[in-house]
Amino acid sequence: MNEAKAARYQRLRRRADVVSAAAGIVVLGLCGVTPAGAALADLVTGAVSGTSGRWHALAEVIVFVALLAAALEVIALPVVIYLGVSLDRRFKRADKSVGGLVTAQLHTAAVGVAAAVIVGVVIHVSVRLADGWWWLATGVTLSVALAAAIRGVSSLIARSGAAGQLSNPELTARLAQVSVDAGVPVAGIFEWRDHGHDEHTASVTGFGKGRRVLIAPDVLRDWSQDEIAVVVAHELSHHKHHDLIQALLLDALLLSSALAVADLGLLLSGVPAGALLSLPLIALMAGGVWLVATPARHGLSRWQERRADQFALAVTGHRDAFAAAVRRLGAQHLAEEKPSAITRWLFHRHPSVDERLAMAERR
Repeated sequence: MNEAKAARYQRLRRRADVVSAAAGIVVLGLCGVTPAGAALADLVTGAVSGTSGRWHALAEVIVFVALLAAALEVIALPVVIYLGVSLDRRFKRADKSVGGLVTAQLHTAAVGVAAAVIVGVVIHVSVRLADGWWWLATGVTLSVALAAAIRGVSSLIARSGAAGQLSNPELTARLAQVSVDAGVPVAGIFEWRDHGHDEHTASVTGFGKGRRVLIAPDVLRDWSQDEIAVVVAHELSHHKHHDLIQALLLDALLLSSALAVADLGLLLSGVPAGALLSLPLIALMAGGVWLVATPARHGLSRWQERRADQFALAVTGHRDAFAAAVRRLGAQHLAEEKPSAITRWLFHRHPSVDERLAMAERR
């Protein structure tokens, strides 16, 4: 892999992400501390004036948050097009059309707007029911909802028509044995026929005895069985060690802490927690705390990924296949082999290619 090319690609991606985040901060700031926010709130109030008194405040929140979230999605669109068309065509030789990216972004935006509305409604209801403890009620409610959503989506993927039974009986038997050796039972091995993301290689979805191993078609076509076994063992490690639960617990703690800071900020600014204008301020302040906590979240993820790498090597014993798979993934994602320390702490959820290969050499 050309390290200089990978470094340029990742640097440009990071710059684009920073620009997108900065634009979102500007929009939230304008709505939270300038007359623009008050004007939008008045517009929304007028638009829902015909709503009955019982539902009027809730309707205001829904429309206000939907408009704000839609504006943020529109602002993010140029960055999405730049990353998917200009940057990926230049570095990855990817053939992505603007129309396809816009369509995909519209789907993503619809989910994003819906999620933002749900968050706004949860904050509104929490303020009404828990008063000064709204931040704790919101944090707990959103954390539980996120865990339920992840479990639901995981189960849906596992049972969707996009996954078909693996046609290679030899590989099926081998991966089934890997799951036995890993101590993680699975219901079956499947081909992820319509996974929709070229960055995916394999995944283990579902819970308990309903887990399913999903493998991307290009991996089945191009990778050796040893490489596939190593990747599947790595994914099984995340279930073996309950990595998702650990990440959710940390996120719940950080989310509640971020909302507590936002509550303090509202008290200092004199903006009532139940006012429409509090919503962009909450997003701005809580988002700032979440951003500051990025090294902690990424640090946990890198620790889990290192443990999964070690687990995969212990279960399969295929050091050469592991190294080959890491190099394949690094080349596919144009990953930097030796990123700087600050880059690792702020942007990397996985150990670097160099770190993973060095770990394999030591075993």
